[in-house]
Parts: sequence; C-alpha cells; structure tokens
Amino acid sequence: MIFTGFKRKSNQIFINKNWQELLEKSSIVSKGDIKNVLIIVNNQLEKEAIVKSLSEILKLPQNNIDTIIFQPKVKKEQRDLGIITPKDFGWNGKVPTQKLENILTKNYDLLINYSKVDSVYVNLLCLHCKTAFRVGFGHLNKNLYNFIVKCDPTELSLFHTELIKYLKILKKI
Repeated sequence: MIFTGFKRKSNQIFINKNWQELLEKSSIVSKGDIKNVLIIVNNQLEKEAIVKSLSEILKLPQNNIDTIIFQPKVKKEQRDLGIITPKDFGWNGKVPTQKLENILTKNYDLLINYSKVDSVYVNLLCLHCKTAFRVGFGHLNKNLYNFIVKCDPTELSLFHTELIKYLKILKKI
C-alpha cells in the first residue's frame, strides 16, 4: 500500500520535469475540421451520455469518438470492462499496459477531459495521447490544455455550449 503513494509521487515528479517536452512530442498538426475525438470520463454512464451528446454537437459518428474510463478504484468484477486504474501505470511516467496501446498510438484532432478530479494518472494520459487540441475544465492542470472552460464538471450543457462556440471561433468545426 505504501508503494502506491511512492508510485504516484514518482509520476508527479516525472510530469513536473517533463510536461513541456511531452506536450511538444505528443502535439500533432490538425488537418482542418475535427474528425477523431478522444474523451476521458469517470464512469460508464457518463461515457454513454457524453458520446451521444458530442456526436450530435460535433456532427460526428459515434465510432469516431474513442473513450478512456479512468477510475481510482475498481471492483474485481469490473476490471475486464476496459476501465483504466492507477494499477495500469508504471513508475516514472510509463504507461506499459496493452489496454491503451491502440489509443496512445492513434492521432486525434480533439481530446476532452471530463474528469471531475485532477489526477496524476489522467494527466499522464493527456500527455501521452497524440492530439492536436486539448480541452479541459477549469479545475484541471492548465499547463496541459489548449483550452479551459471554467465551469463545474456537472454542468455539461454549459461546457458543450462554450466548447462549440470557441471551436467555431477557432475554425475547428
């Protein structure tokens, strides 16, 4: 149990030292409109509602929206549902798991972090994903995102309204 704290701390030190280099390495150049989206959510119920809402708002098919479900703790019967936990991460910023291999190697036009809590492990995911534009809530680490919407994470309609407004201004959609 004591090693989980050490692992979290080693990952936080890794992020603090290397966040700028990792952002440059994982940033890609967008080819215009948004076609592929990656979202990070906290549970399966949120996933379904958010994917449906985003596909309508962005006018994308749902299969163009990939999701990562991150939960700090998972029951044994839920481990096979593709939920990512701190156990799926290594020391010093390593993401050794096979669950994330196809997500971390694919290029995305937009990454949206819907996490309600600022987590070291979610920050590592954001840094390792190859994406052109990153969006998050106001309570998250501002260094990792291109655009921050300052609202409560439960106010999804407000978040989506602001997101669409600024994506149009930036000519992303």
